[in-house]
Amino acid sequence: MHLAKALRSPREKLGDYALLPRLIDKVRLYARGELPSEYHKNLLGTGPLTLDRRFLVFTGLDRDEFRQAILSAKSDKEVLAWAEQHARPHTPAERRQWASEIEAYRPDPDVAEYRRRIYPGLAARIDVAALSVFDIIDMDEGRMALPDGRQFFGEGES
Repeated sequence: MHLAKALRSPREKLGDYALLPRLIDKVRLYARGELPSEYHKNLLGTGPLTLDRRFLVFTGLDRDEFRQAILSAKSDKEVLAWAEQHARPHTPAERRQWASEIEAYRPDPDVAEYRRRIYPGLAARIDVAALSVFDIIDMDEGRMALPDGRQFFGEGES
């Protein structure tokens, strides 16, 4: 399975929520036994550096209830309707601002080192501290070319 086709980019939005389409994909793939094992530990994770956790903190959604809502929904629109009903209220502008802040973030030295450990192949070719986490994921999963124009299909961690 090619991850760029199976998992949507973290940039993709549903109801102005960045990450939501990707989280839907990850939960559904995991339930079918198709999510690569390197993604399991971060799936709706509680670690402070995971995008999944950042989404849950921003929305205030309970991870287990959210997982169940995804699995019981017949469509992405149903997941969005559930999320909008249960999430902490945010305007579309606040949702876009939150996504912009994630994309603008560049890591401190400790987080940069974490990125180098998680993405060693990518880190050997580019400065992972100089890019957004969205760029790193899209490069790692083959949706975005490296700065030199070449594709990288690497570690597959998000």
